[in-house]
Amino acid sequence: MFLDPIFHRVDKTIENATRRASRFTIVFVLALFALGFAAAAAHAFATATWGEIAGNLVIASAFLIAAIAVHFAMARWRFGAGATHAPSAELEARNFSALALAEQFLKPDSDMAKSIGSIAPVAAKAVVERVGPHLHLIIGAALGLLAASKLAEKLDRTNTPET
Repeated sequence: MFLDPIFHRVDKTIENATRRASRFTIVFVLALFALGFAAAAAHAFATATWGEIAGNLVIASAFLIAAIAVHFAMARWRFGAGATHAPSAELEARNFSALALAEQFLKPDSDMAKSIGSIAPVAAKAVVERVGPHLHLIIGAALGLLAASKLAEKLDRTNTPET
């Protein structure tokens, strides 16, 4: 079939992205644990050295300074070297071409709508084939989120003070 090379490339891309995301998640969780233990040790040291109030203020200020530094670093990264400004004429041309494309999609009798309608069953079958092996993960994640939300609701109800 003529779509098989495209689906193969999509599968490889999704597989690589999933592998990178899972590695990043593992590293992130371990780094988060390390940061938690380092913060606990720093808190214990600060309270033993400067007392409870001053020690807590020192740790709070260290986290505030770190948060501000990360905020400014992310703002510079997001809006700094990576941002390119397109001239307004180029932006207007893009908007008009997007509008023309949207008009083609919205016309029910257009050739584009007919071709998309003919490909839809093939694409749906391909999606089902690709999702099938990972369906247990999707269902497990959904059930885990459902259980976590129900537990959070129950904890919120039990922790609210009686009036």
